[in-house]
Amino acid sequence: MDETSLATRTIRGTLWTGSAFALQIVTTLVFYHILVIDDMGLFQWCLFIVMFLALLSDLGLGSALVQKREAQDTHFDSAFWLCLVTGIGVTAAVMWNVEMICHLTPGVDAEQMGPILSGMAWIVPFAAVSGIFRAKLQRELHWRSMAGAEIASSVGHAVSAFGLLALDFGILSAVYSAVIREVVLLIGLGVVGRWRPGFSVSRQGLALVLTFGLNLTGSRCINYINSNLARLFIFPVLGPEALGYYSFAYQLTLMPLVRISTIITRVFFPTFSAIQEDDALLRRAYVRATQAVALVYWPTLAAVIVFAPQIISVVLENGDQALWPLRLLALATVVKAVGASVGSIFLAKGRASWALYWSGFSIVVLLPSLYVTVHRFGLIGVCLVIAATAALFLLLSQHLANYLIRLPWRTCLAALGRPALLSLWVGTLSWLASPWLPSAPAAASIIAGVIVVIAGISGLRLWTWDLFSGIWASARGR
Repeated sequence: MDETSLATRTIRGTLWTGSAFALQIVTTLVFYHILVIDDMGLFQWCLFIVMFLALLSDLGLGSALVQKREAQDTHFDSAFWLCLVTGIGVTAAVMWNVEMICHLTPGVDAEQMGPILSGMAWIVPFAAVSGIFRAKLQRELHWRSMAGAEIASSVGHAVSAFGLLALDFGILSAVYSAVIREVVLLIGLGVVGRWRPGFSVSRQGLALVLTFGLNLTGSRCINYINSNLARLFIFPVLGPEALGYYSFAYQLTLMPLVRISTIITRVFFPTFSAIQEDDALLRRAYVRATQAVALVYWPTLAAVIVFAPQIISVVLENGDQALWPLRLLALATVVKAVGASVGSIFLAKGRASWALYWSGFSIVVLLPSLYVTVHRFGLIGVCLVIAATAALFLLLSQHLANYLIRLPWRTCLAALGRPALLSLWVGTLSWLASPWLPSAPAAASIIAGVIVVIAGISGLRLWTWDLFSGIWASARGR
């Protein structure tokens, strides 16, 4: 695979598979605007539980099938049926024990939480097997087909969400539309992938992928808890309202990064795996990917930090408590964005165990820090910890990735120089213009958006036009 083809397919894959996310953000913000913040906090708590169970049920077999290039249809068949049985079993266990789970959650009305949790449990079996269908497309780098399925699922999510809201389903609108999204995604992946599982299970086929998959599952589960550890402290100590405000800030900052990181892993992991023995090409692809993420993400986050009051006033009726969490999480996301591709390097080099150990280390650092701050400083203290530890984690994880592909630090830092200039330009112009915004929330938000677009375009022309042109040319296959 030549470098031009690699860059083109990688950048196109990121753009195509990420194109559905904007619609999901809009749908989520509509929920926050219409529904009660306490209900959204409870919904986010149930979503945390269900997505963790979905990660467990996936068993990491989709990624294992991508990494093991010798895997054949028998391996896919065996992985599908194992994931399906696991997903159904987990869903049945949740349904059977939903009342007990609700009673184990402190400060929650079981009658309120029960329908939310039992409804969302249906996500698990669909999410468990969709990774197998996705792996088929990833192995062939068919990002456009995969993006089509994900766009269809986002449209299904939005249409069902708005329809259920109009019918006054309340918080169950968020529940049922989330399940519909997973169903549509699975159907879409099956249609575009043109693959159907055979009725066979091979013990030998499972043996090839299961060890890698279980290592990766352990890493993903620990990393998921690590990424959502704040929720485990906020909800029991501060309650659903505080979790609602935190989740709102998270949805606009870290959640897009988590989704983009997932997209990056889906795109870069098979791409990097294909060139895992060519460190020179791998270094160039990795640096270019990191630079592209910073170029897109940093200016946006700079604008979020400056215009946070305007964003909150449009979405939330009384959102003062979300202001500093939003700004602090945006700052943390600036740091975390740089390391978005590190996990793909670990996986491509066959070091899934490294990702597991790293996630465990992160939890050891975060647990005592969050425990102290949530009790003494509340929600803002939690967000401060997330921002401070992000810098530490980046330094260590980047060092490991650099070691694997023999990448000098100076090369990493040099690649981030001009994205940093662009972000400083956007942030400064936004800050200078912010005192002149009108008091009406809608008008202020529209004008703020225009300012960010003007600042972004002018900054691109001044500081990063050649980088942007190169990314655009790669996306067009030139």
